[in-house]
Amino acid sequence: MQTVKLIRVYSTEMDTLKEYIEALYKHDEDFEAMIHIEEGVKSLLRNESLATPYFIKMGEERVGYVILTRYHSVEKGGLTIYIDELYVEDRYRKKGIGGKVMEEIMQLARTLGAKTLWAQTETYNKAAQSFFKGHGFRQNPYLNFERPL
Repeated sequence: MQTVKLIRVYSTEMDTLKEYIEALYKHDEDFEAMIHIEEGVKSLLRNESLATPYFIKMGEERVGYVILTRYHSVEKGGLTIYIDELYVEDRYRKKGIGGKVMEEIMQLARTLGAKTLWAQTETYNKAAQSFFKGHGFRQNPYLNFERPL
């Protein structure tokens, strides 16, 4: 397998990132969330200290993307990196790319001084649940709540 790397997405590449995000949401059938894509991508540019988008590259070819968000957790002892979105194109799945991406994410998180990696999946997404469990994540006992503003 060729080298898998995370390459930061820059403002000139936001249209490509948006296409990937739309592909993820269509794949996960989260059509309601698609109404927020435009503002969400613009917000990435305004909040670079909070979240960073990366393209996943295998060799010179783009094969997906990941967005990593940073926040502080007293309970976890400091910086937590949240894997906000992780997407590998269908044709590249089941080839070990996700595992290589997770290695890159863990190395980046350690470099940043993070204490914890956090991810969430939909209750129906058994493949994602298996992926995270297979990379050392455990399901926590919390219920998540949110409120749009």
